[in-house]
Amino acid sequence: MQSRAAIRYARAIYEIADEEKLIEEVFNDMIRINKLNRDSFDFKNLLSNSIIDNIDKKKAILSLIEKNNSITEKLLDLLIYNKRVAIISDIASSFIQLYNKHNNIKEAFVITASPIDKNLENQILSQIKIPEAKSITLTNLVDSSIIGGFIIRYDGKEYNASIKQNLQNLKTELTN
Repeated sequence: MQSRAAIRYARAIYEIADEEKLIEEVFNDMIRINKLNRDSFDFKNLLSNSIIDNIDKKKAILSLIEKNNSITEKLLDLLIYNKRVAIISDIASSFIQLYNKHNNIKEAFVITASPIDKNLENQILSQIKIPEAKSITLTNLVDSSIIGGFIIRYDGKEYNASIKQNLQNLKTELTN
């Protein structure tokens, strides 16, 4: 869950990016930051480590997101000034949610025991139907505790076809 501060920063950055017609560029930076936060334990440590100087954190973040733009750089400067660099990943998540809301893009999550490839991702996307959605983005979350199978969450619904769930159902059935 994002903090109120992260949501406020995201709204402000969205408005500035909209005024300067740089929404797509900032969105791409926020996607990269979000992906880094989700996939890299080292990135999370970088953000939370109080020993590392904030200027060094900024340099590291900018080098990791590669093609950054001036708005993202100014955001990092502001976060450094306000000593809030640690919430950059929450700001990125909030920004992505705002972008998706304004562009009528719905998000779906597929949870699997191992990462899925693009072919399987496309097959899953072709089966998901959300009325009034301009498009759907699919996020693959890896959770080895489900053993196998998958869980799909979208539009307030969940379809659980994991082996863990099947084993729990079997256990319940056998104990009753």
